[in-house]
Amino acid sequence: MKEIQNNQEIPIPEGLEQRLSALVDRLEAEEQGRKNERMKNEKNKRLFISLAIAAAFVAVAFLLIVPQVRERQQLALYEGSYTLIDGQRIDDLGQIKADISEALAMAQMAEANVPAGDFASQTERAILQATDDPEMQAVVQRILGEN
Repeated sequence: MKEIQNNQEIPIPEGLEQRLSALVDRLEAEEQGRKNERMKNEKNKRLFISLAIAAAFVAVAFLLIVPQVRERQQLALYEGSYTLIDGQRIDDLGQIKADISEALAMAQMAEANVPAGDFASQTERAILQATDDPEMQAVVQRILGEN
């Protein structure tokens, strides 16, 4: 190929045209590689941001949901419990949770005040002594598991 300069043809040295063409091709390939790398980096950045947002969402959901699930599991132990307020039955365990806790605390205090001796044995003996009929005593002993 020959270039025209000032309306004159200038001969291009042999082989230079091929080298220039190869150089242009190489520069275009390098530019395309840089574009591809930038696109890959942008895609990776968007993916990382999406994953970070998803992880944050899961963490927040976990922090909000897990305590509620635990509370429901704990309250399930008292399913069927209710309280009466002003003659109205309230069986929403979430509403009466404090009442249940208070009742349990009172029961524990009452248990703590029971004499440390063998209360059950003393009660069984008292029942047997209160029964005058020998047949009834035998029935009570069988019920209590004594011979």
